[in-house]
Amino acid sequence: MKSIRIALVIAAVAGTAAVATGCAAGDGAATLQIQPNFAAGSSGDVQALNMVVVVDPATGAAQVTGTVVNNGDQPTTLSGVTVDGKSVSVAGGGLAVGPHASVNLAAPSGPKMVLTNSGSTPGRNSPVALSFASGATISVAASTEANTGVYQQFQPSSS
Repeated sequence: MKSIRIALVIAAVAGTAAVATGCAAGDGAATLQIQPNFAAGSSGDVQALNMVVVVDPATGAAQVTGTVVNNGDQPTTLSGVTVDGKSVSVAGGGLAVGPHASVNLAAPSGPKMVLTNSGSTPGRNSPVALSFASGATISVAASTEANTGVYQQFQPSSS
């Protein structure tokens, strides 16, 4: 009987220690401090996530990739994009993003935002601004990458 009591005390202490250790991490735990590797920003209900500028070093053409998310209840329209202050053509005068929807600018069959003679240099950040018909603007410093390796799928000069 005494060994059962000892076993119960040990189990209770071990359980309490496990719970107390988990709580010690608190709100400032290192895993909660992880930030995304790619540029992201928001304005009101609209977000720009994972923004990257992919450049073809041979031609200087650049493609803006990432995702535009509309968390609002009303549709929004991406009406303008600039890279390093140079305007990128937005087909049809704007790109509609429905309520609670997103548009992937990096999808192979999706919309492409291509700027010829961008002047962007791989390995540096490029200022990218997305303007919406509502007047909202999102500005981020997007990583600029060459269209090789994992970015080989993006060939802005052939768009």
